[in-house]
Amino acid sequence: MQNVVSPPPNLALSMTRCPPTTAKKVGLVVGIGIDVIKASRFEKLLKAKTSSFAERLCKRILHPTKELPRFHKMNTDRQVQFLTGSWAAKEALFKTLQQDEQNEFNFNEWYRFNDETGKPFIWNDKYDPNCEEFHLSISHDDSLVVATVLRQRFHKFVFE
Repeated sequence: MQNVVSPPPNLALSMTRCPPTTAKKVGLVVGIGIDVIKASRFEKLLKAKTSSFAERLCKRILHPTKELPRFHKMNTDRQVQFLTGSWAAKEALFKTLQQDEQNEFNFNEWYRFNDETGKPFIWNDKYDPNCEEFHLSISHDDSLVVATVLRQRFHKFVFE
């Protein structure tokens, strides 16, 4: 079951700065990133290490208000899946960023959410959207997790 979260205010604001409804909204791919990881790697880290190590690891990866509280409410198996998915999504996202942008942000400043239709996105409230969106596709199959992020910039085209 996916949690449906309203899009962040910054994303809604960026959409209002983009082309008006009378124009055609067209996106340009700015970057694409992918990450593949085995959930067993995080399972070992969460189970084999001390609880203080696991908590520090989670705080470095998960957003403190949007992801970490949800994580703490999950059972252990779901925690492994959630943490692995968050890592894969953020690794894929960072591959879409330029080096200076990567240096500007930490993993735990980004978070995943689903819109009202269940479509996944990834966002950072400190990121200046400049008419951009990050589309996330994530898949779990047994111990394998794959995440792809498409960074898209919108442009206005008016057709007469």
